[in-house]
Amino acid sequence: MQRTIYQFILIISVSALGILTLASCESDTCGHVEQYKGITVNIEVERLEDKLVSLKDVDQVLLFFRENRVMADFFLDASQYPNDTILARRLFKLLRQPSIDTLITDSKSYFSDFSKNIDELTSAYQFIKYHYPEARIPKIQTIITGFYNDMYISDSLIVLGLDYFAGENGRYFPNDIPRYIVKRYMKESLSPILLSFVSNEFNLADQSHGTLLADMVNLGKSYYFVEQALPCKADSLIIGYSTEELQAVISNQEIIWANIIENEMLYETSHFLKNKFIGERPNIAEISENCPGRVGAWIGWQIVRKYMEENPEVSFTDLMAERNAHKIFQQSNYKPKNEAN
Repeated sequence: MQRTIYQFILIISVSALGILTLASCESDTCGHVEQYKGITVNIEVERLEDKLVSLKDVDQVLLFFRENRVMADFFLDASQYPNDTILARRLFKLLRQPSIDTLITDSKSYFSDFSKNIDELTSAYQFIKYHYPEARIPKIQTIITGFYNDMYISDSLIVLGLDYFAGENGRYFPNDIPRYIVKRYMKESLSPILLSFVSNEFNLADQSHGTLLADMVNLGKSYYFVEQALPCKADSLIIGYSTEELQAVISNQEIIWANIIENEMLYETSHFLKNKFIGERPNIAEISENCPGRVGAWIGWQIVRKYMEENPEVSFTDLMAERNAHKIFQQSNYKPKNEAN
C-alpha cells in the first residue's frame, strides 16, 4: 500500500503551521496514555540519508536499491522504470546537483534529533496495540532525495523523505506542493500525518452513498483516531490549520454549519461541490475570505467528538468499526455554538 502525503492531503491534512496553545489538550487529558505504558513497542529506525548521499557511482546506487528493495520499489518508484539502472542514473544525477548539498545540510540539521518523533510514535503504537493487539509495528527508514518523494507507508515499513518536512525552515521547497501547504511541513507534523495514514487500517469508512456527511464523518473519525493516539498533540497540528485559521473556524462554526444546512449540502454527492467544504483550498470564499479550506472535515471531527461524548458506552474500537455516518450524526446531537455565544 503506497501513499504519499500530497496525494492524501487533498482529502485530509493533519499538520499545521504552529502549536495553538488554546487548542492544545489539557494536562489531565494527556495522562490517559499511562494505561498503555506496559505494552512493549520497539520501533526500528534506520536513517539512510548519509548512506545515500555518500554513494560514489551508479553501481553503488544499484546496490543500495538491492539492499532496500521495498523502499526502492515504492518510495523511489523503481517499478515504474524498465530497469533499475535508469532510475539509478537519474537519482545519482539528482544527488550531484549543486543545490542538493544545501538541501541535505538544512534537512539533516533540522532533523538532527529524531528522538521526540520516535517517542511520540512509540506512545501512539502502545495505544494502537492496546486496542488492536494484532497490529504490526512498522520499521521506519528516513532518507533525503532532493524532493523525489515525501512518504511511503505500509503496515511493515514507513519511509520518510525528511527534505519535505523541513518546510519553511529550509532554503528550498518542493515545486509540486502549494506554498500554503508547504509551510505546514515540519517535524512536529510527522506523527499526526503518519497516524492519519495508519487510521485507514482501522477506520471503516461509510462508502455506501458518497455524501458530504459521510465524508465529513469519515474524516472526523480519522482526526479522532489521531487525537486519541496523540492526546497531547495540539488540535492545530491534527487538523492542519494555523492559529488564526483555527480560531476563525471555532468562532464562526454556527455560520459555517448554517451555510452547509441552508445550501442542502449534507447529502450532496457531487465531488466538485463536496470539495468546496472538504477539499484542500486556501480559503472558502463562499463563506468568508478568512475561512480556511476543509471546514467540513473540522465539522466532522466535532460531530464525532460529540457522538462519543453523548454515547459513553461506545468504545474507541466500536467507533472505528461503525460505518453508518448518518447514525453517528443523528446520535451526536451535534449543534454548533459560536465561541462568543
